[in-house]
Amino acid sequence: MGKRQSGRAGFTLVEVIVSMTIFTMVIAGGLTGVRQGFELVDSSRHRTRVSQLLQSEIESLRTLSWEEIEALPASATIDIDTQFETSAYDTYTVKRAIIAEEDDLARVELSVTYTTQSQKAVTLKCLTYFTQGGVNDYYYRTI
Repeated sequence: MGKRQSGRAGFTLVEVIVSMTIFTMVIAGGLTGVRQGFELVDSSRHRTRVSQLLQSEIESLRTLSWEEIEALPASATIDIDTQFETSAYDTYTVKRAIIAEEDDLARVELSVTYTTQSQKAVTLKCLTYFTQGGVNDYYYRTI
């Protein structure tokens, strides 16, 4: 008759559960990091497109004469013209508000609103001043 083996032949149930719990936490942490990375890339893409839209609208306003700027409606939603049939810019709403502060000074506020993948609405604004001599300066702000 053979000799009986003593000692452990495998893992206990508690050891397996503990190792599976640790493994699950490591995988969940990795997936969370990947998700946040994708959100950061998406946010960067949106902000780049918004800055392009705002800059484009400022440049188109810059080509107008003072009389044409004064003739613009006080507020308007601007259509985005693209050369493509389907556009990545379709999800953006561009608005313009013009406030005459003095006879030769107009405050122009441009805003772009979009919705993130997590269904959060984001609005970015650009504020500039036009005078009879042209645009002075502009800056961006986030609301």
